[in-house]
Amino acid sequence: MAIDTIRLLTDSAAQLYATLDRLRPLGDPDASFDVWRAGLGMLDDADEQQLRRNYRRLLTMIAEIEGLVCSHATAIALVRAHAIAIASESCQLTQPHGSGYNK
Repeated sequence: MAIDTIRLLTDSAAQLYATLDRLRPLGDPDASFDVWRAGLGMLDDADEQQLRRNYRRLLTMIAEIEGLVCSHATAIALVRAHAIAIASESCQLTQPHGSGYNK
């Protein structure tokens, strides 16, 4: 049961991590939202609130994973590794076939 919970939480956290990281690299996910957001430039209030909610959700999920694996570093490593796998899969899906990318 715990493995399924870890897998589900990691998948959800990795999706958020990848989304936020595309906007601006997360670097240290323990940094405050305002520190991370500083490099994004101007945002309207609705966009900033949505990003703030997603950032808070990511930190909450990492904390939940940490509780299950008993290590903060392991929780972050799991989420980052899964986010990288997600990004890699999406890159492979967007490459045109026969374009020389895989040659």
